[in-house]
Amino acid sequence: MDKALEISKLEIGYPQRKGAPVKVAGPIDIALEQGELICLLGPNGVGKTTLLRTIAGIQEPLHGTVLLMQQKLSAVRGKDLAKLLSVVLTERISYGNLTSYELISFGRTPYTGWFGNLNSDDKRKIAKAIESTNIQHLVHKSIHKLSDGELQKVMIARALAQDTPIILLDEPTAHLDIPNRIDIIRLLRKLARETGKAIIMSTHELDLALQAADKIWLMTVENITFSGAPEDLVLNDVFGNAFTKEGIEYDKSHGIFKVVEPHCAEIGITGDEVGVFWTKRAMERLGYTVVNDEGEYDFIKINHLDNKWSWSYSSKNEKRIYTSIAALTDFLKPKGGHS
Repeated sequence: MDKALEISKLEIGYPQRKGAPVKVAGPIDIALEQGELICLLGPNGVGKTTLLRTIAGIQEPLHGTVLLMQQKLSAVRGKDLAKLLSVVLTERISYGNLTSYELISFGRTPYTGWFGNLNSDDKRKIAKAIESTNIQHLVHKSIHKLSDGELQKVMIARALAQDTPIILLDEPTAHLDIPNRIDIIRLLRKLARETGKAIIMSTHELDLALQAADKIWLMTVENITFSGAPEDLVLNDVFGNAFTKEGIEYDKSHGIFKVVEPHCAEIGITGDEVGVFWTKRAMERLGYTVVNDEGEYDFIKINHLDNKWSWSYSSKNEKRIYTSIAALTDFLKPKGGHS
């Protein structure tokens, strides 16, 4: 694939009136190919937004080179830059009484000028952007009447109408509920595949990013930026180490972050696979270490018959049956309720 973006020895940060500039991150050496969806991840404060702003030409790099479609960013300005790169920001801006169609048509401004006289090619690209984002039902709706999820799709359509090879999105799923977060990320992945555009999105949706991204750009507090397939970063412990804190660890065998409670005892669990997964979650929340075979410790056997669940608990001294995890955990809370 052709490289849409190449970053070499890039250092990012902020200049000061007096003294040396404040460096936020770098040096960074990464690249983005056409048709790829990149998720930019990292703990708060490592410079994700600063990196996006630097790539977009909103702020100057402290050092290094950014190439957009083989052109130096420092040599591209104004309309020429707007034909290479479009940006979707998180902030909800007041658009007055504009309709969705009018806002999407602003994406053609680099080609039409501020008078906005749309020719047949402009209208065709606007129509294609609307179709690609599946928002035909929103085109005549006023912007101020849109939900957050609807507005985000309209903003993505505007970026598509701008017809740039590169699209940057800063936290596009912020303030959205879970179904809308999934919907936006699925849409971006589809657009990268179908349009061949290179898409970079910063996000805190770690689980969704691991599922959807072609590559992860991971910025760390140690001022290192990793780039690679999500699965490689997980298997090599790069991902887990970047986000693990005291009391929290990344379980790479299940792809989830876990709250680590103080150990109280071992407990065995067996039975239905789905039931074992959720019962194990509940036991680990209580501080138990879960083992998968019968031994000298307490044991839980899960039964699932006719869509009804039951949990058979056995210890050296007693046996009990429960019909919910809530009842089971109430009994097993580490407060002397079992031997």
